[in-house]
Amino acid sequence: MFAGACSEPGALIQPGESPCRGDVTPITAVQGDGYQSPLVDTVVTVRGVVTRVDAGKGFYLESIGFRGDTRASKAIFIADSDLPGSAWTGRQLEISGRVTELGTSRDTLTSLTEIASHKACTERPELPLTQAALPLDSPAREALEGMRISLQQPLTVTDVYQLARGALTLSSADVLRVPTEVANPGSAAQDRERTNRRHTIVTVLPEAPAPLPVGSSTQAVAGVMGHNGRGQQLLLDDAPAFTVPSMHTLEPAAAGRIRMVSSNLLNFFNGDGRGGGFPTERGAETPDELAAQSARIKAVMTRIRPDLVAVQELENDGFGPDSAAQSLLALLNETGNTDWAFITPGAGRIGEDVITVGLFYRQKVLEAVGQPHVLGSGPFRGLSRQPLAQLFRDKQTGKTFLVASNHLKSKGSCPEDGPNSNQKDGQGCWNPARVAAVKAQLPWLRQLAEQAGSGRLLILGDMNAWRNEDPIRQFNGAGYIDLVEKMAGLPQHSFLYWGQTGTLDYAFASPALAGLARYAVNWHINADWPREMTQSEPWLRASDHDPVIVDFDFSQPVTSD
Repeated sequence: MFAGACSEPGALIQPGESPCRGDVTPITAVQGDGYQSPLVDTVVTVRGVVTRVDAGKGFYLESIGFRGDTRASKAIFIADSDLPGSAWTGRQLEISGRVTELGTSRDTLTSLTEIASHKACTERPELPLTQAALPLDSPAREALEGMRISLQQPLTVTDVYQLARGALTLSSADVLRVPTEVANPGSAAQDRERTNRRHTIVTVLPEAPAPLPVGSSTQAVAGVMGHNGRGQQLLLDDAPAFTVPSMHTLEPAAAGRIRMVSSNLLNFFNGDGRGGGFPTERGAETPDELAAQSARIKAVMTRIRPDLVAVQELENDGFGPDSAAQSLLALLNETGNTDWAFITPGAGRIGEDVITVGLFYRQKVLEAVGQPHVLGSGPFRGLSRQPLAQLFRDKQTGKTFLVASNHLKSKGSCPEDGPNSNQKDGQGCWNPARVAAVKAQLPWLRQLAEQAGSGRLLILGDMNAWRNEDPIRQFNGAGYIDLVEKMAGLPQHSFLYWGQTGTLDYAFASPALAGLARYAVNWHINADWPREMTQSEPWLRASDHDPVIVDFDFSQPVTSD
């Protein structure tokens, strides 16, 4: 707590008055030009104006006029959980306390703790404001720590993951791309990552606004360069005005075309299937959460109106009456068509993971031909989810095609060493496991297609690999065509990761099938939108992955570029 006040707390100081005339340590000297103060654990007296009060934590104090070393910040955080009435925005104070670095990372917050005394000096109606601009490297950000700054430049929202808590990330380089989405793994990706970091700033709004999508823009922001104990955040004075981009529209499937979708369901678990069994292992924690998730999925599928759906992150509890597959089937049958069925492997469950893949289709449009196939060899034991493949016949034309639903090993839960550890090349961990899964799957699928006498093969799913990474190069090298890239062009994305967009979800087609594709798109209804917020449309944020949608016309001749 504050102690030894030389003026009455809350008493206004008249213009021109100032009981603070003694020598003080310049705040720039306390900050120093490095990441840590050169005066840590030293008791100092500083003087400055209060620019922001964080109730229950303390406030930011910035010196007036004196700049000193331009490599050092002229502001400091006063850490006191029991603020007196004399600490308000615009009041100049003189404070004595112990220099401390707060936080757990290298990017700590230089602060005064163990406050011994304070004086109220003058009132300042105008707060200090320093003009800054992105990009900013790490030393430049450190030199602005705690200061009130203004960014007068076009800024784009590139991350909304924490918007429900009032935080979003702005970029001076438009929406940022995952490095290996646009650059090769290795030094090029590393350079891109460093560049991306310099162009962004995490901001905290005075209050959470209505949901904003990634790609929204503003022209200027101002606030205090604060800190949350882990890293810097620009604590905004006011909520900026945003320009929101037009929502991506989805073309309806033309008559005679067959619409196929790949959809990561974000852990669709239905408890015990009878209203109990909550919280589930990876999905809904309550029946109400399941009901809300189900409503969003139903709204998405009602809007898309697919004829075939390949899903990922479906609860792996078989296909019986109480299974998650049966619950999803019921949802599909409520979307306007009541002829849905799913592919049931002979073993019931698909692999031993808690989540699995699935294939659902409309029986009036498609016929399942022969038995389903599951690949459970090496790379699919405890790593990537086992792929499910099925031959289908288009009932209108009689043409057959093979579809596989995939979900390769994620980049999480990294081993500490070995080839599957993070090699720091931008591909994350488990990259060799994903490559091995693709290499094992491709000849298996080719053999199934040859046995079926069909060269039309479609591989759908969440590959957990960005566009320029090794697993995707395996598909490309084998001659498979990314239909969204072919039909809609680049750039593309289906996922948002730490404020960077990229593609994890794909529709790969053999050349014989790619020529029958007429429309392909990643429908941006999920990745671009914040979680845990009430959305303007019922189909928004049904998952964290965008669905991949492809239309085929089997009645027309094959086309080529």
